[in-house]
Parts: sequence; structure tokens; C-alpha cells
Amino acid sequence: MKRKYDVIVVGAGPAGSSCAGVLAENKVDVLLLEKHPVIGYPLCCAEALSLPFFSQHFDSNSHWISNYIHKVALFSPSGIKLEVSHPDCAVILDRKIFDRDLALMAASKGAEVKVNSCVVGVLKENQGEVSGVKVKENGNERNYRAKVIICADGIESQTAKWAGIDTTLDLDQLDSCAQYLLGNIDIKPDRLEFHVGYNLAPGGYAWVFPKGKDFANVGLAVTPALANGGKAKKLLDEFVDKRFSRFSTIETMVGGVPCFSRKSVLVKDNLLLVGDAARLVDSLSGAGIANAILSGKTAGEVTSEYIKNGYPLEFLREYQKRFMGKKGRELSFYSFLRKIYLRMRDEDFEAVVLFLKDYLEGKEVKGFDPIFLAKTILKSNPVLLTLLKHVVW
Repeated sequence: MKRKYDVIVVGAGPAGSSCAGVLAENKVDVLLLEKHPVIGYPLCCAEALSLPFFSQHFDSNSHWISNYIHKVALFSPSGIKLEVSHPDCAVILDRKIFDRDLALMAASKGAEVKVNSCVVGVLKENQGEVSGVKVKENGNERNYRAKVIICADGIESQTAKWAGIDTTLDLDQLDSCAQYLLGNIDIKPDRLEFHVGYNLAPGGYAWVFPKGKDFANVGLAVTPALANGGKAKKLLDEFVDKRFSRFSTIETMVGGVPCFSRKSVLVKDNLLLVGDAARLVDSLSGAGIANAILSGKTAGEVTSEYIKNGYPLEFLREYQKRFMGKKGRELSFYSFLRKIYLRMRDEDFEAVVLFLKDYLEGKEVKGFDPIFLAKTILKSNPVLLTLLKHVVW
């Protein structure tokens, strides 16, 4: 077993495996480490991904797809419903298969993949530069060294913390989530549901993401800073009892979702952070799969150039420049919107849903600019505009 690599990627989720795949394709010697014994498990995801993004990066007929979504419904606190037809809306993935296969693809290109390998610390040289990781495998600790370390280890990102990066999140910078896979439920199988309301889910929302004709991922997220001790699981149980007259609980999952901010760190010396570890999440919806994949691929491309061409260490900052050039404006705007969203109460949600109902009801959406739509909502509602004075941009 080798102990020295060009690159070590910590975490075999979509970000890590996408990164390792690009590195291996470019003939870079890469080790992909996964702390769990099975890649893709346990699941902590609602599994929805934009169909246009999926089609751009993967085969649209893939066996990774559990379901295709063609409609979106938004429900106000009082139950007012807006339903929009969106033929190219989204796919619902089977993340357990998707994550595993991304790692298999990386391995087939030449990456070395190791499961049940938990990183428990970092190795540092005399000047403090990270030179590798300490890994616990089968009860034994081994050291692996590399020129570059890529942190794809999710919201907790212990690797980044050990390397000296402050990844602490304030209570208003993350959401606490609970989700069930429910069966034997009455749903429209091609429609996403979003339910909003301060009392329903303070700082968050509830969702129903169908995986088939009578089963779905049903979850709820809250912002701990607003929840006054209310737990996501308790609020989810109340939502499920109200939404469904019958159901069977097949799986239970809990987790956290970070929020992007201008303080999010993507590069420090020879460490690169991708996906949730770098907080590359839509701060309004919590969506993160697409950004994870894109950040992983971008980090893989830049690191490949760095290794193959012998560029100076500063070149690795090109990763942050390229990724933020593609997604920075969008992520920053969603972070700004979240600050307003956290101040909204039920009457504000009612007003927004009513406005959207007038604006979109009966229309078929083939694609829209979410930033333009958000700006339109803000301009149309004087009450929401008053919330702007409380937001520091």
C-alpha cells in the first residue's frame, strides 16, 4: 500500500468523487478516502437535482434517476396553493447508487478508493504546511502524505479544522433537517411540494419530493436560531400527520445544511475545500448537489494543472477564482435573500404566495432566472422591502 500520493481527497460524496474522477482522468495519482464502510450511506439528502444540470453532466437515462419532476407546488401557511408546470424541472436521484457509482467511475479512471478509512488528524511540516492525513483503518492508524489535500468531508469538515481553517457556523448559518422516506402516501408523483411558514418551520420549510407513485422523501428544515428549542423531527412529525391521512415510514434521516457566506474559505495553501465543506450551498433552498459536483470538478481541473505543470502553490487559488466566477454572484444573492427570509413571518409568506399565484398561475415554465424572480417579488411587496433595512449587504 502506497503512503505518498499527488493528491488525497477526503470524502467520497459527489464533490469528492467528482474531484477524484477528474484528477485520475488527468493521470494524477489520487487517493479517495471515505470514512463510512459503504459509500452513499447513510443518506442525508432530499435527492432532487435540476434536470438541465443533470443532463449537462450525466446520461439522462441513467439508472441513478428514481423519478422525473414536471410540476412544482408552493403552499402558504393557510394552505393557498400555487402550482406551476415545469416540464424540465428536476430529477429525484437514488443517491445511494449515484454516490457509489461516482466513486466506481473515479476508480475505473485510476483513483485509489478506500472505504472505512476515517481521517483523524493531519500531518504538518515544520512551517505548518499540511503534508498529509492520519487515517484510522481497521483499528490501526496510518499516515498518508500528498502534495495537495482536498476536503470533501461535508458540513463538519474536521480535516479543514485540523488544518487551521475556522469552519464554525453560527446558529443562523445552518439549518437542522429531518426527513422520512414515506410509503403508501397520496401524492402527485411528478410534483415537488414546498410548504412555507414561520410556525410550520422557523427559518426553513417542509418538502415532499416524490420518488415514485406513492412514496417520497418528506422532510423539514429549521434554523436553530429561530426555533426556540423546537426540533426539526418534532415539527416534521406534526407536518406529516397534517399532510397525510395514511403513511408508512421506511427510513429516517437527520442532518445539517450549511449556508454560504462571503467568509466561506475555498483555498488555504495546499488545501482546497469543496461542496458542503466549503459552504457552497444555495442558502435559501439548501440545494447543494450541483454545487458539490461543479466545485469538485473545478478543484480537480485546477489541481491537475498544478501537479502536471509544476506551477507555484499560489496557482491553486485559481480554483476559487474559477468557481466563484461561475457561481459567486448566485451564491451571494441567495445568502442575501436568506437574511430577508429569516425575518419573514406567516403574513409575509401569505403575501409572497399570493403574488406568485397571480404572476405564475396557469403558465408553463420552461426556465426562469431565480434572481430576477426574487427581485420582482421584493419590488412588488412593500412589506418585504421594509425588511431590507435590517439586512447588512
